[in-house]
Amino acid sequence: MAVKKISISLDSEVFERAKRAAETEGVALSAWLSEAAEEAAGLAEARAALAEYIEVYGPPDDDAMAETRARLDKAGVGQWETADEAAARMAALARLRGELPAEAQRPAR
Repeated sequence: MAVKKISISLDSEVFERAKRAAETEGVALSAWLSEAAEEAAGLAEARAALAEYIEVYGPPDDDAMAETRARLDKAGVGQWETADEAAARMAALARLRGELPAEAQRPAR
């Protein structure tokens, strides 16, 4: 991945919060800021895509929205997870990334 070095100005409080967040996550401030910028850019692109969709097709009707919400609820999207479920999910992701051996951190049954 090519890296572009830039100089930016941040509000002092924003800088301190970002620095603390990076330290908490154990990453360099530049890596933390890069990830935050990538997330913000993704959200901006999603908003633009939604605006374009609505411009072309119009807003979704209430019935379509209700059906979509019901399907998301049925799939469990947006529902709280227990600490055990979160740990199992994180361990599974780590295994997929090759960060943990397959037998490590298996949830208790």
